[in-house]
Amino acid sequence: MQNYEHKKLIETITRLDKMPTDPREFSDWIHAGAHLIFLQENALTDELVIYASGEYTFVHSVVVPNSNLSPIDQDDLMGWNFNSHQPIASYVMGGGRDDVWVERGLGMSGARAFENAMQLIFSRTFEGWTGSGQNYFELHQEYAHLNELHWRPERRAYCRFNELGDLESVVSVTTREDNEINMSLVTFKWEPLEEYLLATNASLVRMFDFTLLRHSEFSGWSNESPKKFYNLDHFFYRQQVMANHAAYTRGVQIIRSCPPEKAVFTEIKDRWFGQKHRKYVEFIALDWRNNRIAKISTDPNATANYFNAEGNSLPFELSPAFFRPEVLLKYKTDRDKYTVGEREVSCRAAWHLRGIDVNEAGQVHAYICYLRDLPYEEQLHWLSFNESPKANISKRAFSSDFEGKWVAFMEPLQKILSLIRRWHNDRVSWWTIRDERLFDFVSTPLTESRDEWAEAFMDLAKLVIEGFETKPLRRKLDATNVKYEKQDRTITLLEKLLNKDDIFDEPLRLEGLRTVQNLRSKVKGHVGGREAQQLAQDALMEHETFGNHFRFVCTKVFDELEIIEQKFEA
Repeated sequence: MQNYEHKKLIETITRLDKMPTDPREFSDWIHAGAHLIFLQENALTDELVIYASGEYTFVHSVVVPNSNLSPIDQDDLMGWNFNSHQPIASYVMGGGRDDVWVERGLGMSGARAFENAMQLIFSRTFEGWTGSGQNYFELHQEYAHLNELHWRPERRAYCRFNELGDLESVVSVTTREDNEINMSLVTFKWEPLEEYLLATNASLVRMFDFTLLRHSEFSGWSNESPKKFYNLDHFFYRQQVMANHAAYTRGVQIIRSCPPEKAVFTEIKDRWFGQKHRKYVEFIALDWRNNRIAKISTDPNATANYFNAEGNSLPFELSPAFFRPEVLLKYKTDRDKYTVGEREVSCRAAWHLRGIDVNEAGQVHAYICYLRDLPYEEQLHWLSFNESPKANISKRAFSSDFEGKWVAFMEPLQKILSLIRRWHNDRVSWWTIRDERLFDFVSTPLTESRDEWAEAFMDLAKLVIEGFETKPLRRKLDATNVKYEKQDRTITLLEKLLNKDDIFDEPLRLEGLRTVQNLRSKVKGHVGGREAQQLAQDALMEHETFGNHFRFVCTKVFDELEIIEQKFEA
C-alpha cells in the first residue's frame, strides 16, 4: 500500500502528460506551462519528486555541495547529461597505465557543478533476468542508514517507524511493473531530506525535461536556437518551440532548506534525546511529598528529584498518577505494535513506559517521570483515563521502587511464563512454542470487559495447551503399556500419563488446563451464547472480577504444569 501523497503525484503527472485532442489546447500544452507550475508547487510540499520518468516527463535529482553553487553558473548546470542509471562507481583502465582502478562519483556529468555530487537513487536492471523485478531502484545507503530506512515491498517504500510506532513511508517507489502504470516515480519525504541537506551543507538540484509532441508526426527539430528563461537563480530552463507542432523544455531547479540551520540541528539533537516536539500534560496524581492529591505536569520543570529538591516544595517526579484499567485495552488489541507486560508497556521502536502496576482497587498507576517520556499523543490517551487514587500504589511497586527490595512474589501468569520459557530454552521434547510472540501476547485481564477476559484465555490456550506435542505423549504411554484412543487429545493423554501409576487418591484431572480449553472454546472460539454468558457470570460471582478468576485458573495451571514436568523428568 503506497502512501496517499505518492499516489496523487502519479495521478497528477499522468494528467499533465495526457496529450490534448483539441488543437488550441495542444498548442498551449507543448509550452509545458502546467508542468513548470507543477515543479514549483511540488518544491513546497512534503512529498518531493526526486525521480520521474513518464510518457513526456523526466525529472532526476542529485545532492550538490553548496560550494559548487556559489555563485550559480546557469549555463554550466544546463549542461547536465546523466540520469539515474549512472553507477556509483566504475572500474577504469587505460590512459597509459597497466593497472585497474575504481573511479567514484558522477563522472561524465556534463557540468562542473556536479563534481562531488551524490545521487540519491539508482535505477538498476538485472540483465538476463526475466519477469518481475528486472528493473528496480536502489536508495543510496548513506541516506538509508542515516534515516534508519528499510525496504518494505508491501508498501513499495523505504520505511521507518515514527515516534508513535506507526510505519512511515519515507522514500516511495513506483515502477512501470507496478499495476501496469506507464511511469516510474520516486518521491522523498521532505523533512528527513532537509535535515540531510543541512547536515551535508548541500542543496537538491532537480533536472527536468518535458518533450511534448506527437511522435507519429515528428520528424526532427529545427535549427532554431532554444530560448533561455534565466530570470530566477533557483529555477531556469531553455525551451525550443515549433509552433503548434512540438516543443521541449529542459531546465534545472535548485531546492534549498528553509529554516535556520541551528533550529534544524537542535531538532535533530532533541530527537536523539527523546525531546522532539515535546509537549506536556497535567495528571491528577498523589503528591506524596506534600501529602495531597494534585494536578502535576509532566514538564521536568514542574517536579523535583533527589538531586534538585532542596529549596523548593515541588512534587517529586516519582509521584504516581492513577488510571482506569481500560487505559491498557488500546495496547492489548494491537499486538504487532504494542507489548503489555506486568510492569511495562512498549511500542515497537518508539517508546517504553516502565514502572506501571495495578493497586488493590484495580487502578493502573504510573509515575510522572516515566509518563513524560511518552509522545504527547500517548500522554493525552492516558490523561483521558486519569482519575483520583482509590488506594495507594501496589505493595509490589512500593517494595521494589521505593524500598529497593527484591520482590519474590510473582503473579500466577508470570510463574507459568517462567516455567514454559525454561521448557523452551531446554528444548524439551513434549512441548514446543508455536509462536514466540505468544510470550508477550498473554496478559492478565484488568477490566470488566468480557472480551478482554476471553482473549486472555484464548492466548493462554494457544501458548500452553497448543504447545504440547502429542507424539511424545503417545510414545511415553506406549512405553508403559497404557491404552489410549486415537481420538484422545492432549489433555486426555496427559491425564492418562499422570494416572498410570495410581499415586493419587482419586484419578487426577487437569482442571486448570480443562478450564482454559473450555473457556477458549465456549467464550472466545465460537459465537458466544447463553452458555458463554453463564460462564462469565459464574466467574464474576465466585471471584468478583475477571482478573481474580484468571489468576485463580493460572494458579491451578501452574501447579499442573509442575506435575507434568516431574512426570517427564522421572
